[in-house]
Amino acid sequence: MMRVTHNMLKNDTVYNLNVHQRNLDQLQNNLSTGKKVRIPSEDPVAAAHSMLYRTRINELKTFIDNIEEGEARLKFAEDNLRSIVNIFHRLEELTVQGAHGTYTREDRINIAVEIDEHLKEIVQIANSKFKGESIFSGYQTNINPFEVLKAKPEFADREMITKVIYKGDIGKHDREIEQQEYAPVNLVGNMAFWATNEVIIGQGDVSNYTSTKDQKIRIDGKEIQINNTDTINTIMDKINNADIPVRASLRDNQIVVETMAPHELWMEDIEGGTFLQDIGLKMVNQRPNEFANNVQKVGYSIFDVIMKIRDDLYQNKTRELGSDDLGNLQHGMENLSKNLGEIGARSNRFSTVKKRLNMEELDMTDILAKTENIDVAKTVMDLQMLEYIHKSALAVGARIIRPTLMDFLR
Repeated sequence: MMRVTHNMLKNDTVYNLNVHQRNLDQLQNNLSTGKKVRIPSEDPVAAAHSMLYRTRINELKTFIDNIEEGEARLKFAEDNLRSIVNIFHRLEELTVQGAHGTYTREDRINIAVEIDEHLKEIVQIANSKFKGESIFSGYQTNINPFEVLKAKPEFADREMITKVIYKGDIGKHDREIEQQEYAPVNLVGNMAFWATNEVIIGQGDVSNYTSTKDQKIRIDGKEIQINNTDTINTIMDKINNADIPVRASLRDNQIVVETMAPHELWMEDIEGGTFLQDIGLKMVNQRPNEFANNVQKVGYSIFDVIMKIRDDLYQNKTRELGSDDLGNLQHGMENLSKNLGEIGARSNRFSTVKKRLNMEELDMTDILAKTENIDVAKTVMDLQMLEYIHKSALAVGARIIRPTLMDFLR
């Protein structure tokens, strides 16, 4: 049988009082901070989970910010394209009027003057900027994507725009909207402002061409590997099997490259390759949308279409106005509508993803709160209970730890 001494009673009482004091201190700190875990050592598992939840919440906020910034850019681009579509409706009316036989040459000149003003407005819209950055110039956001050349034609009495050149590139601005999930937030000018398919026709006989080295070309941003001893037919097959809307063929032993959707063709030799130079399509140091002087280039941007309508009005070419010109104008309208549809599809995707991310952020925040934050009502009850127990322990201790003779011998 164990003997219980007075010192044992005293030591146990003091020990329990110290435990109560520590617990009271922890509960009081929890109430004052509102947190269950203040330092990782208090609950390592909860602390680790809290870090994961906070990391995910920060990720979600970043993705949501990216989406909202992308939505703003797309909305700006959409508004600009819709403005051009509205102008195109007016251009269509003017073209039909100009093709009508009841109008005089002076009437058509007046129509041409109005069309020239609409052309200037469309160029200005195409060069518009969002937060100081060009929105239709690809990666070249610090320049105007479209450069205009002016001259005074023989048939007109004024200087006017005679050529519009795309000076941007085909870079797409991607935004991360989820982990490893990206979406473009811009349209490039060589696609958004084109009316017809483009055809590039070489002038030399390339039927016997064979590559003498390994090299690469890039067409519309897609890299194509050309191997040593590849024939022209093999190279054309590689182009046609690439995932791009471009087809290559031979016509009278001359190479023909044409787009399957309205846009300006983008072709370049890369990494020291010379294939496009060897077959006569390109010259040294030319931009990807430039070709050798003897290469035939067929296709219209929306600016080309409008300038041709204007010029045909000046020159009283009613037959062309009512056939090719009106048809090309409608092709341009169709491509603008197609790009508006693409913007709408991206915006819908952004909206859907943002709604899902917002819901996940709320869920993660709720889980984090349950992991970190205290239950105030329960904590107050625990604190009151512990205070009652501590007072009881003090009362019991006062009875147990009585004065001894040594307390009086001082």
